[in-house]
Amino acid sequence: MRFTAFRNAAYDSPWWAAPSSREGRFHRAGQDTVQYCSLHPLGPAAEMLRHNVGPDGDPDDVLLNLWTAMIDVDDVTRIDFADCERYGCTADELVGEDYAPTQAVADAVRASDATAMVVPSAGLPGTYNLIMFGVRLLHPYLWEPVMPEEIPTGHLSDAAPAPAEVAGHVRWFGTTHTAAEQWKATGAYDLFDDPIASRR
Repeated sequence: MRFTAFRNAAYDSPWWAAPSSREGRFHRAGQDTVQYCSLHPLGPAAEMLRHNVGPDGDPDDVLLNLWTAMIDVDDVTRIDFADCERYGCTADELVGEDYAPTQAVADAVRASDATAMVVPSAGLPGTYNLIMFGVRLLHPYLWEPVMPEEIPTGHLSDAAPAPAEVAGHVRWFGTTHTAAEQWKATGAYDLFDDPIASRR
C-alpha cells in the first residue's frame, strides 16, 4: 500500500536512525525507533501548534520545516476507535495524553510482525497518522528505493509559518477529541473537512 505522508523536522533528514531521547505516543524514550508521519498536509502544522503554541499563542511563532514522502508498506495495521479495544485501549486512550496505553498498542502491533500502523491523529481530528517501526533513511524523491529502509522524500519548506487556517481545528491539550466524541455518540465520525486557505 502506498501512502503520501508529511512530517515536520528541522534536520537534514526527517527520519530517525536511532531511538529518540523523549517518549512519544507510540514509543518509549531511548528504547524504540519509531517514525511519525501525518497523512494530511495540515497534520504537521497542527502538531507543532499543539505542542509549542497552545490555544492562546500566536501561530506565527511556529516555523515549519516540512517534508513529504512516498511510502510503500505491505504489512500495515489499521487501528481506529471501533477496534482499539482489541489492543486493550479505549477510544479516549487512543488519542489521549497518557502515552502508556498507546505504547502498549505499539508493542502488540510490533509483536505481530507488522512494520507500520495507521491510527487517528490526536492533534487534528478526522485525519490519520502513519506510524512506522524501525530505522528509515532519506532517499531521493524520484528514485526507486534499493533497500526497504529507504524512503523517497522531498523537502517542502524551510522556516515557513504554519497555515493560518489550521489553528481553529487543532485539538489542544486538555480538550476533547471531536472525532472520538462523535464516534462514542454515533458509532461513526466525520473525516476532516479542509478549511479554505487563509492568506496573510
